[in-house]
Amino acid sequence: MAYPAPEGTELIRRLGAGTMFDVALVRDEGRVLVCKRLTSRMAREAAGRAALVREAMALGLARHPALPAVVRVGRDGHGPFVLETALEGVPLRGLVEGWRARGKAVPLRLAAHVVRAAVEVLAEVQELRDEAGAIDLVHGDLGPDHVLLGPLGDIRLIDFGAARFRGMDAALVGEDRGTLPYVAPEVARGEASPSAQADVYALAATLLYVVSGGPICRARDEATMLVEVGEKGVRVDRREGENALTSNERAALRSALALDPAARPGSARALLAAFGADPTQR
Repeated sequence: MAYPAPEGTELIRRLGAGTMFDVALVRDEGRVLVCKRLTSRMAREAAGRAALVREAMALGLARHPALPAVVRVGRDGHGPFVLETALEGVPLRGLVEGWRARGKAVPLRLAAHVVRAAVEVLAEVQELRDEAGAIDLVHGDLGPDHVLLGPLGDIRLIDFGAARFRGMDAALVGEDRGTLPYVAPEVARGEASPSAQADVYALAATLLYVVSGGPICRARDEATMLVEVGEKGVRVDRREGENALTSNERAALRSALALDPAARPGSARALLAAFGADPTQR
């Protein structure tokens, strides 16, 4: 069946369906937008409807150039939908796999840029405020598919269906843990909910994947991976690509991946401070 573009928009192409959302690019008065609908299965589930509401509300609260902006929320004969601005960029997974297909790792300078730029963006997003105060935005599912490298080297964050934010209704709180293996161990074990600190862990795991260019845990199936991540975390012993980072950056990234949450930086800003001076700005 063709993707049902909302009234007043024109379908450009379907991007694909994930666990929760069926996503397409549409054109609306000359603008290219992302349309998100629930998959047919999730449209019948309260968890799916809650995820769509969370995405719309989180992005309605959080205004930042690195995040999509909500253009319209609606419902038609095909169910609820959200229209968002489309952010250009390559997912970090695509970046790693693209270079790997050429038999190479991500260039060291590019990897170093991605690491610092991504942490800077998360720090800014975690500190977002409006007239009512801190937004307290938690992404809840950071990983290499949800972090984009833009055409000018800027970092963007997408897919906020697992988000949490200030004042969120308890009815919207789901059981989302994120995407393995980029999940904080305590969240993987079910002992803690997604949090700002868990977002820092997830981003650090994502950046370890970018720098190392390969798997960051030994398990391959999801059940075994869940156990490994919960018990051991990710493979901080990976040495590939570590020359992309300064000694301070390597140590800070490893601290952000500590099994014990108390040993980790409490925020992306704290992780950025632990990185020390940017060597490219000297």
